Amino acid sequence: MKLAKVKVEYTGVTTITERVTLDPETGKVTLPPRLHAMLRTMDESECSPAFGLFFDGFVLPVQVAGDGSYTVDLPSEPQPGFRRVFNAITFPTKDQRQQNARYLHTLSAASLGGFVGFVHAATTPDLPTIAGAASLFVVGVVLWYVGFLAMKGD
Repeated sequence: MKLAKVKVEYTGVTTITERVTLDPETGKVTLPPRLHAMLRTMDESECSPAFGLFFDGFVLPVQVAGDGSYTVDLPSEPQPGFRRVFNAITFPTKDQRQQNARYLHTLSAASLGGFVGFVHAATTPDLPTIAGAASLFVVGVVLWYVGFLAMKGD
């Protein structure tokens, strides 16, 4: 048995994050009683939630078995390189999201530094120079803002 983190998201703004017990051999998920009661109550009034389990850097969908228990299909072996990278991009952990945001801030600083250098190196303010400087500035601001949004915690 192993502890795992699950995230239950309903169509409204209700998000429940909880720890559950996972059997890594069978994929059986055992919910704590309070989460089980909350799911039962929410199922009476809301539509089905998005229910994911975090396991080795993956977000795996949790299914309800015929007997009312919860199960998850665990990957039998590590995924190939491209699928693992794609999963890390689409479902990053909090640490990965923070690192990606820092990288975007670095790219933003480089772009804005390039903007300053480009403006100071320009001899004439013609249309290509203005367009190049404006594009560097816009890219720098957009990268900064996306990095800022990604820095927000859970």
